[in-house]
Amino acid sequence: MNASMLFVIIALGIALCVALVFLWVLLRERKPVTQASQAKANAKVYRDQILDLDREHDSGHISDQEWQQSRDELSLRLLEDTSAVDDPAAKAEKPAIWTAVVLAVALPLGSMGLYMWVGQPEALNPMAAKTPDQVDPKDLAKMAQTLAEKLQAKPDNLQGWVMLGRTYRALENFDAALKAYDSALKLSADDDLKLERIEIIAMQRQGQFEGEPWNVIREVLQRDPQHFGALLTAGSASYAEGKFADALKYWEQARKPLDANNPDLEGLENAIAAVRDRLGMPPAKSSLTASSTPLSTSSSTSVATSGLNVTGQVNLSASLKSKASPNDVVFIYATPANGDRMPLAIFKTTVSQLPLNFTLDDSSAMTPDRKLSAAGEVMVKVRVSKSGNAMPQSGDLSGSLGPVKVGAKGLKLEIKDQIP
Repeated sequence: MNASMLFVIIALGIALCVALVFLWVLLRERKPVTQASQAKANAKVYRDQILDLDREHDSGHISDQEWQQSRDELSLRLLEDTSAVDDPAAKAEKPAIWTAVVLAVALPLGSMGLYMWVGQPEALNPMAAKTPDQVDPKDLAKMAQTLAEKLQAKPDNLQGWVMLGRTYRALENFDAALKAYDSALKLSADDDLKLERIEIIAMQRQGQFEGEPWNVIREVLQRDPQHFGALLTAGSASYAEGKFADALKYWEQARKPLDANNPDLEGLENAIAAVRDRLGMPPAKSSLTASSTPLSTSSSTSVATSGLNVTGQVNLSASLKSKASPNDVVFIYATPANGDRMPLAIFKTTVSQLPLNFTLDDSSAMTPDRKLSAAGEVMVKVRVSKSGNAMPQSGDLSGSLGPVKVGAKGLKLEIKDQIP
């Protein structure tokens, strides 16, 4: 029995138990409360009060006069309240049979219906509780296909399109992800959705934000100069372009309104510390505890020199030399061995510099939160671009090596393939 079925059975069982309690209350025969039966109850109360009064008198807490006066009053009230007789017309109340029948049917069905309406029945799917990294790509692709088919029938489902876009992003099907976000933006021109969309464009271009991504960032910041997501993205874009002063400006502006309990604070302060290190500035005072203090200049330097890098030499194959010009741009970069195409570190040069000894480490990271030193294994790649565009194009020359462990030395990376 799967978890979904077990949940449904347990939920129905609880609803039925509640219904049974209501049935017992409604179906049991209840004697009517008459004047005589009420008088009997009153008599017991007065007798208990008289007994208490007698004990107080015997213990000497009240005088004889007070005891006698109080006892007479209670006796008189007892006589008055017990003089009623039963009402011969009084009858026992009939069980509420029809009310019980309605509740027995409506309560379980209503409970499940309400859950399906305002609850999250999709959470019954074990796949929904997993992150994209935990889900097998085949299962994720199947989920995306199913969701896409449902959205064809209900194209006005905003959250469905967003979920589909994020799923395609996890699958690195960037073209399909962009189409899903385009459909979502037709339903809601939300700035956060626009920023998510341009992040996918940047991923397609291996971290380059020129053109449309920067236009969207500036558009959002023009409407809302303190838009948190836009400031973060602007900082990442600036950092990827090597404009560290601009990255620091954007991230420090995003940092200002955050309080000490904000979950985004630690990551942002680490990013600020990393970019200040790149600029040769002293670490800023952190609002975090010592256990989460950002890297200082000395500790950042030690990471880059502790062997957590990849070194080697890149060469252009003799068979492809005629297809490359001295001024063609060469990108040397490392990506995670798990298939993620977003570079962890990148180095840019030209064909005229080949053969070239290279080093990829945290100092050549595109963003401070994605570091080569944190990866176990990487793919080392090289690409020659005649256009200088970071996004692969037909005719570009390429080569790859790996997976290799971070710390590998003396790699031989050869440019020997051409993209069709």
